[in-house]
Amino acid sequence: MSHDRIHQKRAPDLERMASAISDFLEAAGFDKEGHPHLARSGERVAEAWAQDLLEGHSVTPRDALGEPFEESSSDLVIVGDIEFFSSCPHHLMPYKGTAHIAYVPDGLAVGFSGVVRMLDALAHRLTLQEWLTRDVVDVLVDVLQPRGAACLIEATPMCVFARGVRRPCRIASTAFRGVFQDDPSLREELVSSCLGRG
Repeated sequence: MSHDRIHQKRAPDLERMASAISDFLEAAGFDKEGHPHLARSGERVAEAWAQDLLEGHSVTPRDALGEPFEESSSDLVIVGDIEFFSSCPHHLMPYKGTAHIAYVPDGLAVGFSGVVRMLDALAHRLTLQEWLTRDVVDVLVDVLQPRGAACLIEATPMCVFARGVRRPCRIASTAFRGVFQDDPSLREELVSSCLGRG
């Protein structure tokens, strides 16, 4: 993965995170002690970020993908319509979407569940959608050395929906390596198959 990615330097400090959220609520004009639904917001937010939204920082994507096995076929493999969530570093807002991950084996393959786990390991971080798309492909290429690999992601960013233009929109991002990059017809067929619906 590229050096410009955001890396977690230490384990989350839940107590400091909770305190920071409480300070944020007070700075935003709320009396957290004055309402039962705000009294534990700091702890809840800290736990949600540490245990769910940022859990991917403690997982190695290669390990999440699992151990490859020998595969003699070079037929296209697509693991599609994988729902995921991630968090944008710009506004610390989540986004959710659907990923389509494909590769053409060249002697090695991996279990389908491993592909999903690898996606989660990369998505449950502070990352941009474009980074996530490219990183998925880079892991597949690094581990499987396939004839080609591709990732197509459609997502709805909350930072566009809740602020700025305040419109729901579908953002699509793609990354291609190997035969998908070299063969326009194969690439177009994959894009049409995965993104051309609806």
